[in-house]
Amino acid sequence: MTEYKYWTHLIKLQVNQTPGAKYWEGKAQVHYNDGRGFRFFEVHGPSEEFISRDEAEQHVLQLAKTLIDKFI
Repeated sequence: MTEYKYWTHLIKLQVNQTPGAKYWEGKAQVHYNDGRGFRFFEVHGPSEEFISRDEAEQHVLQLAKTLIDKFI
């Protein structure tokens, strides 16, 4: 699981390749403090065809950043 800091939020990414295929499934957990305690939510990226693991991670990371910017 790869971790990134974005503003004051912690994003944990996990990307796995589907067996026998070129598709990647990504998932991110966004951890944040809402003033009363620590909370988190999950972001699931679609199964898509990417050239590399890094490209799949960047896609899911961008989804998580977009949700942080819009909703937190």
